[in-house]
Amino acid sequence: MVFQLKVNGPRGEEKIIDLCNTEEQMKNITVMQLKKKIVRELVIIDDIRMVYGTEQLEEMSLLSSYGIQHLSTIHTLLVLPGGVGYGPHAG
Repeated sequence: MVFQLKVNGPRGEEKIIDLCNTEEQMKNITVMQLKKKIVRELVIIDDIRMVYGTEQLEEMSLLSSYGIQHLSTIHTLLVLPGGVGYGPHAG
């Protein structure tokens, strides 16, 4: 069985990405490995953040630690430069 994820790209595109072939491989895939695959398959040149449900995914974490499984949906967001000195906690 091929394990796949649905990815919503930063430009509104939707794509199914083949991730791995076994459940054992799926348990050991990091967010960083997924990010590299998404960037390559969607031809993204900017930095992205990834979100599953309501959680932002940390690059060193395992996908399995978030409960991500076959055909889960990952949302991608472009990281915009700047932001220092803005917001309610700026000082």
